[in-house]
Amino acid sequence: MPAGYGPLGFVYFAGVKFAGYYGYSELLNRSKAIQRAGSKIPEAWKGGLVRTGIGVVVGTIAGLAFWKLVPSGPFMDHYGSWVFFGGLLPVRVAEWSFFLWLLYRQFKLDTITLEKFIFLGVLVSFLLDAIGLFAAFVMPGGAWIC
Repeated sequence: MPAGYGPLGFVYFAGVKFAGYYGYSELLNRSKAIQRAGSKIPEAWKGGLVRTGIGVVVGTIAGLAFWKLVPSGPFMDHYGSWVFFGGLLPVRVAEWSFFLWLLYRQFKLDTITLEKFIFLGVLVSFLLDAIGLFAAFVMPGGAWIC
């Protein structure tokens, strides 16, 4: 996990992630699959908070494990970030699967809907990485989470 410029960067990055996950949770809550299920819909702020929390924990573990355990060398010096982000793909699928199980399992969503929600969630996570990294490294401060 690349380190940044301090605690403010972490706050900026986590804030971007929370705002994006809040928005995605709101989108999930408005989907027809959730609306017609008849169960109590979780608050979007709760979804944002839970997903950001999952990302902080998993991102810290994944980042530290990758950047501390993978041997450095010319290839990793040039392509390490690409390898890291590529390795995040299955991690993100697992994170979104856990998130949906945790907050939306009572809706008994069909497999296609779950896969669609996971796929879009993974895209949202990578998009938020780009915005969050910009905020963390361009604004004063910097550090990031998954």
